Amino acid sequence: GSDAVYPPMYAFGASSGGSFVGMLSSQMKQDPEDYAPFLFSPANIQIMASNEHDHWDIPTVFPTMSGDTQTSKRVQDWVNREMQVDKGPYKITTTSGRKPIHVDHFRRVFQDDRQMSDKISGSIYQDLSTQGVVNSSTDEVFTNPRFSKDAVMSIWQKYDLLSRKEIANDSKHLDASDVHPFGVSKRLMRSLKKEELDDADSIWLIEELNVAWDGHEITA
Repeated sequence: GSDAVYPPMYAFGASSGGSFVGMLSSQMKQDPEDYAPFLFSPANIQIMASNEHDHWDIPTVFPTMSGDTQTSKRVQDWVNREMQVDKGPYKITTTSGRKPIHVDHFRRVFQDDRQMSDKISGSIYQDLSTQGVVNSSTDEVFTNPRFSKDAVMSIWQKYDLLSRKEIANDSKHLDASDVHPFGVSKRLMRSLKKEELDDADSIWLIEELNVAWDGHEITA
């Protein structure tokens, strides 16, 4: 009824998801009756600049990567244009910079995933160090991960879904049905299509390296 009270809706999106949030926010402003009562209250659009044709005036935070100057400039340009028209409440924040990859990094990142043990986390770290991706003296990523594609790919393939299922099939103590992409729960995995599972399996390593490098893999 007209007296119904609906909770505020908070929109979060990163990368291409951020583009989607911006597009939807713009559509909600243009045609609010088409989306009411489920209208965004504030939005958080991470590491992605909005399309110059999208416009909205809800409070919006734009977290950007300090190493991604191209995206940061595009976000600033969008905000400057919108401030001249709507003077909306927009805020740009910047990440703290590059981050180290420690020996227990992946175990901490995937702490809710029992597949990622201290041993596997340490092995991944050792491989990154041996392949020249991470400096073992400082734990810092040597260079843009995109420039180390072959090394990163070889390490990923060593721990990808297929490789770990083969290990489980050869083991008396492991069940291949319990193997799933790092960070994806068995409950979530049941609802994913094959291509979505393949996508989840392919990004767990490169995404962490991109965050450590502090540069978006598409726009930096």
